[in-house]
Amino acid sequence: MRVPLHIVEHRREKLRGLIRTDGFLPVAAICERLGISEATARRDLTAVAANGHITRTRGGALADYNAAFASLGERATRARSAKDRIAALASARVPRTGTVFLDAGTTVQAIARALLRRRDFEGLTVVTNSLPIATMLGSAPGIELHVLGGTFLHRQAVLLGADALHSLRTWKFSVSFLGGEGLTSAGVTNSHEEIAAFQRAVVRRTTATYFCLDATKLGRNTPHRVVSWTKSVHLITDATEAGLKTAGIPLRRHQLVFTS
Repeated sequence: MRVPLHIVEHRREKLRGLIRTDGFLPVAAICERLGISEATARRDLTAVAANGHITRTRGGALADYNAAFASLGERATRARSAKDRIAALASARVPRTGTVFLDAGTTVQAIARALLRRRDFEGLTVVTNSLPIATMLGSAPGIELHVLGGTFLHRQAVLLGADALHSLRTWKFSVSFLGGEGLTSAGVTNSHEEIAAFQRAVVRRTTATYFCLDATKLGRNTPHRVVSWTKSVHLITDATEAGLKTAGIPLRRHQLVFTS
C-alpha cells in the first residue's frame, strides 16, 4: 500500500533532524529509530541528501559540519554545569610552566575561563586553534599564546586543514586538553574528518592527553575515531564509573578523573 506523501515528508524531516542532532547515523540506527526497512531508509537518505545539509556515507549519513553542526553559542548552553566541573579539574592539571595545547570545543573553552582565575603561571606557553580561546587568554598574565593557522570554520570559530596540521609539526606538548562528540568502548570519536585528523596529530605530539567529555557523549558514536583506549590517554568526565563500565569503556583507574 502506498504511503501518503505527507507521512513520507514528515518522516524525512524527522530523519534530517536526527542526523543533524547526532552528527552521524548508520542505516541500522535509522531503521530502528524510525521503524522502517533498510530499503526505505536508503530511499529517504537519498531524498534528504538532495534537499538538505547532509552527506551520504558508506552505511549511513553525516551532517554537513559547518552548515548544520550546532554553533558554539548553541553548544555552550548544553551540560554547562558539567562542563564547568570538568574544567575545574582540568585547569588544576595545567602546569605552571611548559607547553599546553587547548582544543576548540566548548568544554575546553570552560578550561580557558578557569585558567584566567589562576595567577601562578611562569611563562606557560598555550597553543590553540580556537579563536575564542585565543581572545580569552591573549592578555592573561604569565601565558604566552600561539594560534595555529588554517582554514576558518565560522560557526565553530576554529582553524583547521592542511595549514593547521603543518603548523602543528613545529610543536610538542607536555599536556593537551581535547574535546569530542562520541565516547564509546572503541574510543573517542568526532563527526568531522578534519577535526579527528587534527586531534590525532595533537595526541601524537603530547606527553599527557586529557579528553574532556561530559556524560551526554557516553554511548554516542560518530564516524571518525580520534583515539582508542589502548593509547596513553586520560578522561575527565562527569559520567559515573558504573556508566563507563556499562558502556564497555576499558580505561584503567589511573586514566580516569571524575567530577564526583
